[in-house]
Amino acid sequence: MAAVKHYHDTYGVQISSKMTIAPGNVVYIAKAVISMIENGYKDINLNCVYEEGWTNEHAKILYEQIKILSDYLIENNLLDDIRISLLEPEYVGKPLGPDNNNNWCGGNGLMIAVDYKGDIFPCLRYMGSSLGDRQEPYVIGNVYDGIMTKKIWCDRVDCLSCITRRSQSTDECFNCPIASGCSWCTAYNYEVTGTPNKRLTYICIMHKARVLGISYLWNNWYRKIDSNKRYKLNIPREWAMDIIGREEFDYLLKLSEGGEDS
Repeated sequence: MAAVKHYHDTYGVQISSKMTIAPGNVVYIAKAVISMIENGYKDINLNCVYEEGWTNEHAKILYEQIKILSDYLIENNLLDDIRISLLEPEYVGKPLGPDNNNNWCGGNGLMIAVDYKGDIFPCLRYMGSSLGDRQEPYVIGNVYDGIMTKKIWCDRVDCLSCITRRSQSTDECFNCPIASGCSWCTAYNYEVTGTPNKRLTYICIMHKARVLGISYLWNNWYRKIDSNKRYKLNIPREWAMDIIGREEFDYLLKLSEGGEDS
């Protein structure tokens, strides 16, 4: 933190950082983000891990943490100055049409990584150090022979190049009413299923909580500043019931009424 303060005070450059939310730290989100803001951060990226382990209880905690953080942001009029990726309304919680068919993750070959032996991977998550003994390391080349100079490497790259949102998703995921902003890890798909082209959905319950939290934040903010904008709550009632209950969901619905969709 001393280095952060020195960097900010000396160079006056915008500082940003990345936070990762896991079951063991989800209860600290509000405290952590507020601390970063108070230490000069204005661009904060954070997301939930994709691995198995999330439960409804974690989703309830995430929603409550977002509410605490939201109240802080609104009370201090910070939403024009601070960007928090977890809470961006434009890109989260809306349906996606069939034409929106790209793979979310850059682990399909857009984040090339090289290990100490010179082996080349689509991203570091395909290395043995990440996969453990669950799958064979997903090598696509090495620094001595190049990329795709063996049949198995060619087959792997061909598989990665064919991945789309449609190819890896069930109908339920592909047609989800809050599909936008829901993400996945292509390499973790491979680790668990043996193929990068089968989408895992352990993060689903946390995405639902995120959408509910975004609705709380932005519709309270829009009303505070007398804006005609509203964050449209597309999440089905039955999904929300598992996380926040009827009374809180009805409150969010009331907040979202009137105005134009943001």
